[in-house]
Amino acid sequence: MIEIDRDSIIPMYVQLASALRERIRRGEIPVGRRIPSQHELEQETGGVVSRRTIKSAVEALQAEGIVQGVQGKGVFVIAVPADASERDGTAG
Repeated sequence: MIEIDRDSIIPMYVQLASALRERIRRGEIPVGRRIPSQHELEQETGGVVSRRTIKSAVEALQAEGIVQGVQGKGVFVIAVPADASERDGTAG
């Protein structure tokens, strides 16, 4: 189950992208595997998010170079995101 806070100031698509990014980083969705479909993500969020919100989250991950869509097959993980400390330059 993916928890989305509808009352948060953080947009729902950003929350969803973060949840997917974390699953990929932890290896729950490894490189080469398909991420859950829009329908599956709708179910995992308890129907809280629309298909447009899901599409926006996936587009954000595509822009980061983490996932890539394959026509007629789905969206696949192509890279593991750096963890937050590496992204913001605070790594040890």
